Amino acid sequence: MDNHVHLENGPYTLDWLEKFVMQADRVGVEELGIVEHFYRFVEAKDCLYNEHIAPKQNQHLEDYLELMARAQQKGWPVRTGLEVDYIPGKEDNIRRALKGLPLDFVIGSVHWLDNWCFDADAASWEGRDLEKAYRQYYDVMAQAVESKLFDVLGHPGNIGYFGHRPDLDVLTRIENEWLARIKRHRICIEVNTGGLLRPAGTLFPRVDLLKRIRVANFDISLGSDAHYPEHVGHAFPETQRMVKQMFFPCVSRFQRRRCRLVSI
Repeated sequence: MDNHVHLENGPYTLDWLEKFVMQADRVGVEELGIVEHFYRFVEAKDCLYNEHIAPKQNQHLEDYLELMARAQQKGWPVRTGLEVDYIPGKEDNIRRALKGLPLDFVIGSVHWLDNWCFDADAASWEGRDLEKAYRQYYDVMAQAVESKLFDVLGHPGNIGYFGHRPDLDVLTRIENEWLARIKRHRICIEVNTGGLLRPAGTLFPRVDLLKRIRVANFDISLGSDAHYPEHVGHAFPETQRMVKQMFFPCVSRFQRRRCRLVSI
């Protein structure tokens, strides 16, 4: 299962979606979870809107949902999802926006710290206090889990998108505090192979954090973060072997906001 695929670089047509389905078949992926970025839809303005987002916020949610319904009617192995930016203070707006939508799962992700999109521009990191940035990031990540809005927590550690990190001992302490804070909550944590194609060149979460996630006994979901058909299932065979060696017993599949664990 590849539970993190985006169609946004093409039209909402069966022809474009079929390219992803065909690639999945070629690389042995049995099921695709399509998760469009919610902020791209005009219906998301109450959840996230700013001068950076506005030029991209021009899609209509009904067009996406209609496409996915048609694909499922054809028997294609696709699930309908959204990747929603978690913004502190917008919980009620997000809850209202998602209510009643025919979704199989929702990924909650953090890309924004106040008005800073930390994975959009490498130059924006110049002069940043790395420890402060990471502490804020993991605080917001904890709030995302505590909101109970999401089925999956997307790409933990993606604040390292451009490779900026505090010293390992500081980073480990921050991550351990975060894990201790969220441990009592039930949420699936994503293992995102797309980070291997980003400047960081690493899984999100990094392998050492993933080992601690296993100790904390969270379920996991696999996603490539593919934005183009050729990236579907990127690095899945070696990632599956690795998580199996870490003694993760299962990975997650989703249907109608319910999780089903499938043995690796």
